[in-house]
Amino acid sequence: MAISIEKFEQEVFDNLGLMRSNHFFVAFSGGIDSTALLYLMHQLQSHAGFELTALHVNHNLQKDAGRWADHCAATCQLLGIEYRQTELELENKSELAARNARYKWFSQQLNRNSVLLTAHHQQDRAETFLFNLMRGAGSAGLSSMRSVRPFQGAKLARPLLPFTKDDLYQVAHESGLQWVDDPSNRTNDYSRNTIRNQIIPALTEFRPDAVQNITRAAANLQQENELLRELAICDLVEVREHPKHPVDKSYALCVADMAHLSPARQANVLRFWLKSLNLHTPSRRFLKQLVDAVAVPPPSTAVLQEGGQQFRFHYGFMYVMPALEKTPPFGVVDWRNVAQPIDIYQSSVRVDATQKLLSLIHSESQAQLRLAERAHIENPKALQGHSLNLKKWMNELGIPPWRRQTLPLLTLKKSRKDFVLGPVDLQAHNDWVSIESPLH
Repeated sequence: MAISIEKFEQEVFDNLGLMRSNHFFVAFSGGIDSTALLYLMHQLQSHAGFELTALHVNHNLQKDAGRWADHCAATCQLLGIEYRQTELELENKSELAARNARYKWFSQQLNRNSVLLTAHHQQDRAETFLFNLMRGAGSAGLSSMRSVRPFQGAKLARPLLPFTKDDLYQVAHESGLQWVDDPSNRTNDYSRNTIRNQIIPALTEFRPDAVQNITRAAANLQQENELLRELAICDLVEVREHPKHPVDKSYALCVADMAHLSPARQANVLRFWLKSLNLHTPSRRFLKQLVDAVAVPPPSTAVLQEGGQQFRFHYGFMYVMPALEKTPPFGVVDWRNVAQPIDIYQSSVRVDATQKLLSLIHSESQAQLRLAERAHIENPKALQGHSLNLKKWMNELGIPPWRRQTLPLLTLKKSRKDFVLGPVDLQAHNDWVSIESPLH
C-alpha cells in the first residue's frame, strides 16, 4: 500500500500533533479522496481506539445526490462507523454557498475535543496555490491549506496533504473500496476544475514533478507567513491600542508608535491586527493608503473606507469601525444611589463613583446626579460656575468628534442648572468615576 498505516499514523499524531483522545469527524462525500481517508482512519482506529464519525452533506445539487447519500450510509454501516448526514435546500446554488452551508453544519457537530478531517491532498494544494496566484494573492493566500488550523472552537486537519492522488487510488484499489464519481468534476464550469483538468496536466507534462514542487513552494511560503505573523505580534506589543468602544464599535492604534516601524512592517502589523479582530482584510491599494496616512495623518474629518468599514484619525490614533450609521441616542439616566455602580450600554459598561464624587454628593445633598447626552444639557456650566464650551473641552480630552453627540456626560443638576463634571468615556480620564468594560 502506497500509504502504510504506520506512515499515516505518524502524520496524524506526530506531524499534525493530534491526540488519540480526540473525537475525529471525517467530511465524507463518498468520492475517492474522502473514501480513502475514512478507510485509513478506520484502520488506525482499530488499534488507537479514538472516536470516529463520518459526516455527509446532501446539497441536492446533483440528480444522483440521494444515491450518493445512500452509498455513504451503506459504507459506514459496513465498516461499523458512526454516520451522520443532513440535506440542504440552497436558494443560492453556487459552489461558495454550498461550501459555506456545508461547513456551517460541520461546525454544529463539533465540540472542543473534536477534529474535523478533510481529504485534501497534494494536488488539491497545488490547485489552490495556482487559483490564488491568478488572483494576485500574497504569501498568506499562496501558502494555502494549512495542515492544522482552529475551526469554530475545535480543529480542522488535513492529514492527506503529503500524499498524491495516485496514493489514494492505490489505497482504494488494494483495499477493494467503492466510491462515487461526481460528474461535475469533469466539467470546466468552475475555475478550479479548469486548473485540475487542463492546467495541472499541462504542467505535469512539461515537468513531471510540477505538483510536488508547487506544494513545496506553498509549504515554504507558509513558513515565511508564520514568521511574518510572529514579527507582527512582536511589533504590535510596542503599539498602544484602544479596545473596542461601546458607542461606535471602534478599535484604535497609536500612529506615533506605528511610525517607528518601516512601511513594510506597518503594513504587516495592520494586516495582522485587522485579521485578529475578524475585520475586512484591506486590498493592496487601500493598505498603501493606510500606511501613507501613518506618515502624514489626515484631518479628523477625513474618512478612508473599504469593505464596509472606515478608518478615521484623531489625536494621534487610527480608528477602525463599521461604516457609521446613526448612533442610537443615549438619553438621560438618573444616578439615584451613587453608592451603587450603574450599568450602561446594555450592561456592557459599569460606572462606579470615586471617593471624590461621593464626597461631592455628600456636600450637595439636594443636587441630582445624571448621565446625559449633549442634547439634554442646556447652558452647560463648569462646577466652578462659569459657562463651558463642551466642543472645545471634549476636543482637549481627545474625544473624537463623531462620538461626542451621544456620549454621556456626568452632570450635577441643581437650581435648574447642569454642572458638567466630565464625559463618561473609556478613553478619557475622569476623576469622578471609574469605568469597567467589558463586563463578564
